[in-house]
Amino acid sequence: MSANPLPQWAEQIRALEPVGDKLLAAWGRDNPDESERQEMFKLAFSALANGYLCHADMDPARPLWAPCWNRAMNLAGPAPDYVYMTSEIDPAGVYRISGLRGTTCFIEISQSRWEMIGGATGKEAPPPSHNLDDLKIGPDGYFSVILSAEKPAGYDGDWWQLHPGVIRLLMRKCSVDWRNEVDAKVAIERLDDAEPMTKEDFARRFANMADWVEKVIAFDVNLARHYRKDHGINVLTRSKLMDVSGLQRQVYYDGAYEIDDDEALIVETALPRQVRYWSILVADDRFSTVDWVNRQSSLNAAQCKLDADSKFRAVISRRDPGVHNWLDKAHNPWGIIQLRWNLASDAPDPVVTKVPLADVLKHMPAGTAVVTPEERKAQLRARREAAQFRQLW
Repeated sequence: MSANPLPQWAEQIRALEPVGDKLLAAWGRDNPDESERQEMFKLAFSALANGYLCHADMDPARPLWAPCWNRAMNLAGPAPDYVYMTSEIDPAGVYRISGLRGTTCFIEISQSRWEMIGGATGKEAPPPSHNLDDLKIGPDGYFSVILSAEKPAGYDGDWWQLHPGVIRLLMRKCSVDWRNEVDAKVAIERLDDAEPMTKEDFARRFANMADWVEKVIAFDVNLARHYRKDHGINVLTRSKLMDVSGLQRQVYYDGAYEIDDDEALIVETALPRQVRYWSILVADDRFSTVDWVNRQSSLNAAQCKLDADSKFRAVISRRDPGVHNWLDKAHNPWGIIQLRWNLASDAPDPVVTKVPLADVLKHMPAGTAVVTPEERKAQLRARREAAQFRQLW
């Protein structure tokens, strides 16, 4: 028998037992009712699934792309237009990333030195993000690139330098037209020899699950509090935090919303002169994006209607205000607003105005696109269908 026996099932389950109550305490809602408690337990289960796929079952010697953040694993305020995938790697390894480009807006792969439960450490500049469109792409959409610390001798194909200390890759596949764009197909393999993960490695990783669940959710709760405290309520303020931890060519605006059911927020902004992609979303006070499959909780360039002055205006509220550009905050007492400009020539500052829900159209320009209840139902049916056309798993 091993001198250090591996943890057994009962031990692993006992380690998870206190996590739910710890998360309720970290959430900080006064006297949460049973529905709210179940919401947090559901999020904890999703974080457990996330930890299994993105950590426990990861083997840098036999890499693969695992689904990271999505509607089922609603962590870190996922942008509904993104499909997030991740893979752990060995900073000493040599990897090949290959696939078919598809037709989506962009696909970027970011290098990361930190684990998702730890967060960035130190003040050093983050490693780069790589754009698949910088590669040689064949007539059939095929691409192949090697990722390694040093370029292999005699190799003249596409190559990305693997920066020191990088242990994880995060891929964002961005789609604007959910219904018609074709998602990229991407594979990853290790080219140099390496021993696969042992049963001891897996047991050690699975033993991290309680810590993973607690930390990923607590991080998001604290991030939502940060935006509320430091950015303000019913505002959108340029985020220095996300400018360094997100995509390096993306500008974020973040803030908190807090309105009554008979109130609304009007978000108004010019668009950058040139921009590859932009979107806006609403999340809850745990930084879980409001259910974007069944609710219109986000908008992008293909989903919105601009006004005659070429500005974007949207209305955030619980109840439907009857305008096309509605952002449904659901039943959340407060939560997060996030807007992003990606690869933009400039970054216009949005303005947020609180108004009575009944007076929304009085504060909107003439010609604002409106919808009937039947048209809204059709809009949501089309959204629900298109969301399921995307490759999430």
